[in-house]
Amino acid sequence: MDGMLRNFSKLLSVRSPIQQFHRSLVILKRRHQVQLQKKNSKQKPILKGRHFIYDVVENPELKKKEKMEVILTQYVEGIGHEGEKVSVRPAYAYEHLILPKLAVYASPEMVESMKNDNTQKINKETPSSITALQTLNYLKKMVISVSMNKDNPWTIEPWHIRVSLRKMNVHVLNDDSIKLPDQPISGPDLTLEGKSFVVFITINKKEKVPVECNLHHWSTKFADRLPYTEFFRRDPVSILPEQTDLLMSIREKKNI
Repeated sequence: MDGMLRNFSKLLSVRSPIQQFHRSLVILKRRHQVQLQKKNSKQKPILKGRHFIYDVVENPELKKKEKMEVILTQYVEGIGHEGEKVSVRPAYAYEHLILPKLAVYASPEMVESMKNDNTQKINKETPSSITALQTLNYLKKMVISVSMNKDNPWTIEPWHIRVSLRKMNVHVLNDDSIKLPDQPISGPDLTLEGKSFVVFITINKKEKVPVECNLHHWSTKFADRLPYTEFFRRDPVSILPEQTDLLMSIREKKNI
């Protein structure tokens, strides 16, 4: 009976065949070399504490993994277009692209299949660039402060918006990308102080995004300067009545 129990206990101690061991090779090097044993000598060298100090030569756990190539099956914002082969980190590729079925492994067979695939939607509406939607969403959340002279007459032109955007680290290459309201906005007019209007900015000559602008009168004389208000925290007041609903819809999207 004791022998049967002993054998049964051995069976219980056997590890499951499903269990896997994680093995990795770490290459070390002694910082202080050990003195070699003299020829024909039976006395082995004595190891001291300094001989057990090691420097890591190579550790696979800390080694930077190479990027993986995948083929996108549809447009992915900030990554690329459908059918494009991109290189991303393995963990990101697996979790955010392959598992959600946004991409496939770039195997030779799959690359050849994508080349010969005539069912791709050539006329499909796609963004102008991989960062176009990111830029569009960023501009939607902005409120541009347009500072105009308090003493000299002016009429708002596209370059005023371009300069105001540059102050906010957004660079527009040319004024043709900025569409002002049809009705001109002129001043100085203190009744327009702190009120807003909408301009349309075109990205890569394709995507158009409405952007809220807030008018502020500025003076070169320190005593005549008006204080800035937190216009982005309160409900906008439209300079042009026809833009009231558009302004409110833009502000509601910002708060989502």
